[in-house]
Amino acid sequence: MPNLGFSLQPQYDRPAEAIVPLLKRAGFSALSPAWTPEFRLDALSACIRGYGMELQSLHAPTKGMPLLWTPDAPLSGPVQAHYLRCVEDCARFGIPILVLHGWQGVHYTFPETPLDFRFFDRLTDHARKQGISLAFENLEGEEYLDALLTRYGSESHVGFCWDSGHDHCYPHTMDFLARFGHRLLMTHLSDNFGLRDPSGIPSTGDDLHLLPFDGDLDWPHAIGRLRGAAPQDTLNLELKYRPEPSRPLPPLEQWISLAGQRAAQLAAMYDALLP
Repeated sequence: MPNLGFSLQPQYDRPAEAIVPLLKRAGFSALSPAWTPEFRLDALSACIRGYGMELQSLHAPTKGMPLLWTPDAPLSGPVQAHYLRCVEDCARFGIPILVLHGWQGVHYTFPETPLDFRFFDRLTDHARKQGISLAFENLEGEEYLDALLTRYGSESHVGFCWDSGHDHCYPHTMDFLARFGHRLLMTHLSDNFGLRDPSGIPSTGDDLHLLPFDGDLDWPHAIGRLRGAAPQDTLNLELKYRPEPSRPLPPLEQWISLAGQRAAQLAAMYDALLP
């Protein structure tokens, strides 16, 4: 049976250290914080390990991420510095995986000119030297993800993070789980109602990050696809604690407990399928 993981984001009305025991009680054993420049990762990592839990990954910031494709632009420098610091913090605190996006933004035009990989070449080299794996996530800008995973196809420390919610609500033309599942490093599991605009226009509002089984994602099919990829010791959930028009928001403690129950359901489904 795989372990249960949880992406710990700054979205609650209390410190992250106060959320950790609630997650432990709900059955989670691996946590994946989101990195910010102000983040006290030293205190949080000590808290997580104090409860006997693991740090599975760190999530790189998304603000300004497209600037990484234009490394000579004046505003790109601070964003690059943050990503390099993320790798160093992973090494410092013994976090094996850095999750990052290859693009950020639903509406974009993929360039006809060759992509500038200079910063990503630097980042992957830095991660390799630090002993850190990079997991690029599927979301908007599928061409960028394809280009990155193809360019670094021979790098054993560069792989894929499969986000079930993004897979369900963004109109991808590529099946990334089928194509890069053998390089799967971790998961971001959540639910939503797919692409909701009748004319097929994608929106970030479709990416609801609901508890599994609260949307209309076909979980038996999704878990079956996931079971065909590289085996996972931990199934990580990436959820948002926010109200939805169609359902009241339960108290945080109850919501986290329910998240643990839903995660356990997915883990049982995963475990029941032959690899």
